[in-house]
Amino acid sequence: MADMKKYLIISFIMLFILLLISAFFFTNCKSKPGPVEGPSPSLIFEKIEAEDPSHLRLFFTLEIENPFPSNGQIKIESWRVEINGRRANSGFTLEEPEDLIFRLGPGINRFPVRMKMDVDELAAQGLAPADEYELNLIAKLNCSFDSSPPFDLEVSGTAAFPGIQAPVFNITAIAILKAELVNTRFKVSLKIDNPNPFPVDLAAFSYELYGNGRLWADGIEKNIIKVPGKSSLKGDLYLMMNFINMKRDLLDQIIDLIDVNYRFAGEAQVSTEVEYLPKFITSFELSGYSEVFEN
Repeated sequence: MADMKKYLIISFIMLFILLLISAFFFTNCKSKPGPVEGPSPSLIFEKIEAEDPSHLRLFFTLEIENPFPSNGQIKIESWRVEINGRRANSGFTLEEPEDLIFRLGPGINRFPVRMKMDVDELAAQGLAPADEYELNLIAKLNCSFDSSPPFDLEVSGTAAFPGIQAPVFNITAIAILKAELVNTRFKVSLKIDNPNPFPVDLAAFSYELYGNGRLWADGIEKNIIKVPGKSSLKGDLYLMMNFINMKRDLLDQIIDLIDVNYRFAGEAQVSTEVEYLPKFITSFELSGYSEVFEN
């Protein structure tokens, strides 16, 4: 009887120990939930706008999901721009918000990121390609949440768009067609270079011609001038000079056909095939010496 009692006690102890070991093993073998992953931001290029070929605005959207139960914020600590693989030292400015801080709520957050681009500054660095831009905006973000320590992330977005250049004007010759005591008609031979790979149209073409510091004539070309891509177009402008309100020496100078120190200035509306800048106004001012040929 004593042996039976002893056997039962030992069996109970062994069963109890086995239950403890099983409970410990089961507790430690259960899968523990992994840590919450941090946000994965993206920078999405939306569109581009332009006032003229030299001043552009690029629109991005910073998209980021808040995986934490608490609110937070993201600050753009630093950023840089690369054009066709080369870093730009200047020529870009990020717009609002001024402190570059964005408040994060739960779920997916989207924030506008706008950037000004100065093509003239980029051209001074050799970063204004004549055909295509591949622009990469790279930003370092500092993220902070109420439920986690701050950490850094990097995000980048790419924008690809064609470059636009204004047409180039040059005077090749000035010729007298008819000289009279009151009026003189001139023919100004003009060369227009289109450096773009696409054709452009010039409309509302207005101009003034100065000879030796005096206004000789002005006018408006109403016909549309079409210039093919990567090509030049030569044409003639016909101007009328009136001597009624001018001094006699100017008339003598024209009649004597001597060289003239000219200045030719004006503006034209340029139409392109590019969506972000379908039309723009370009101004020009040329100066130099030219023989005055009789025609």
